[in-house]
Amino acid sequence: MLTSTVNAGPRLDRLPISGFHKRVLWLIGGGMFLDSFDIYPAGGVLGVLGALAKSGWSTMQLNAAFLSSTFIGMLIGAFTAGMLGDAKGRKFTYQFNLAVFGLASIAGAFVPTPEAEGELATSPLSRESHH
Repeated sequence: MLTSTVNAGPRLDRLPISGFHKRVLWLIGGGMFLDSFDIYPAGGVLGVLGALAKSGWSTMQLNAAFLSSTFIGMLIGAFTAGMLGDAKGRKFTYQFNLAVFGLASIAGAFVPTPEAEGELATSPLSRESHH
C-alpha cells in the first residue's frame, strides 16, 4: 500500500492574502464575536438579573427561565449542528449557525419585557411567576 504525506502548511504560508481569506476572517470573527457575546457575559448577567429581581422589573423565576432556556438552546444547537455538519459539511453548518444565532440575537434585543421573553421561551415557568 502506497502512503504519502501532504504538508500543505508551507504552501499555504506562501500564498498571497486574497479576498477569500479576508471574507473567511470576517466570517469567523463575526461568529466568535456573537458566540463570546452570548457566553462570556453570563457571569455579569447574573448580577444584573439579581438587581432586576430586587427592583421588581423581573422575578427569580423569569431569571431562572432565561438562563435555563439559554443553556437548553445551546444543547439543542450543539446536537443539531453536529448532525447538520455530518450531512451538509462544516462550511454550510457554520454559516447556517451564524445566520440563526445572529438573527436570534437581534430578535432578542427587541423583546420588550421579561414576561414576554418568558412567554416565548418557557411558558409554564413564566405563568407560575404571576400567581
